[in-house]
Parts: sequence; structure tokens; C-alpha cells
Amino acid sequence: MTDIIILHHYDISPYSEKVRLGLGLKGLAWASVEIPVIMPKPDLTALTGGYRKAPVLQIGADLYCDSQLIMRELERRHPSPSFYPAGRGAADALAWWAEKTMFSPAAGIFFAKRPDALPEGFLEDRAKFSGRNIDPAAMMAAVPYLLDQLRAFPLARSDDGRRALVLAGRGGRPRRPRGLPPHLVLAAEFRTGGSTARRISKAIELG
Repeated sequence: MTDIIILHHYDISPYSEKVRLGLGLKGLAWASVEIPVIMPKPDLTALTGGYRKAPVLQIGADLYCDSQLIMRELERRHPSPSFYPAGRGAADALAWWAEKTMFSPAAGIFFAKRPDALPEGFLEDRAKFSGRNIDPAAMMAAVPYLLDQLRAFPLARSDDGRRALVLAGRGGRPRRPRGLPPHLVLAAEFRTGGSTARRISKAIELG
């Protein structure tokens, strides 16, 4: 009997959406456990020994606690269809670049410009977790610099020149502007088709 794939996640997490898309691209059946956006997360932390981030993939007695690790494990267990039809070196490098280079400034802009759109207690929870103050009013001064960082991301652009930070749809059926390679759907999406994406794209204002 094949172990059931269980994803512990929450809806607005872009890293959870990356894994949901990966499961959809491979056509895998999976069970969903929705976890709280902020602490406490008693069921998750009891399962992981204190790890609080999303997503967490559970297959039998094995737990995978990082989205890049989760994607590699899904590829290992279910190699077809592949996440890496043209080879994984460039895709892994682009995923690392997008997630480490692009996510932080995009989140900073969103925190500064639309703190009202965040769940109650979200900024306080993330401030406690990161050990630094997150003050949306103070962050507004950094928005021009953060926008420059995002504009310097040359691959998140469609054939017609529009920025493409929002690349994929909920539930595993990717949608992307023409000209973007498949690995960027997994690397750089921020969830589209819902209010979260509209809030993020409006806040970032890349046009």
C-alpha cells in the first residue's frame, strides 16, 4: 500500500502554493491539513518537534520541512512527469535566486503598503519569530529601493514586457504569461486568481 501524501499548509503561503502546484503538476493525490497562519500551532509543532514553518510534507513516518526539499523528494518518488524537463541545474539555481532574492523585497513592499490586508496578529507573530521590529510606516521609506530590487529581476517578465510576479493558479494547474519557462512557475509564483494575488500585485505596482 502506498503511503498517503499529507500536506500541512495554509492558503496564503507562497511556499505552500509552490508545493500544491508541484503535486498538481505530477497529478498526485494528497490529503490537506490546514494549519494556523500564526502561532500557536500545537498540532504542527508536536509533529515536527518544534518546527513552525509551512509547508510540511508528511509521507508515512517521514516529514519534509522545506519547500525545496519537498520538491526534490516528490521528484525522487515520482519522476514522471518531471519538474526538470530541460535539466535541474538551471532550475534549482533559478528557484534559489527567485526565492531568496525576490521574495523578501516583495514581502517588504506588501507589509509596508497593505498591512491591513494581512491576517490579524500576522506582523506581530513574524516580528517575534524574526527577532526584529516590523513597522509598516517605517518600511514605507524603503519601498523605492525594494521596487528597484524587483525590477532588476530579469526573468520574471513575459514576452510583451509586463512583469510577471503572479504566475500560477490555485490547486495545481499552472498559468503563466507566454515566454516564461515552467521552472519559474514553481520558483516565482505568488498565487493568482484570488484576492491575495490581487492585493499583492496592486501593492507592488509593477504594472
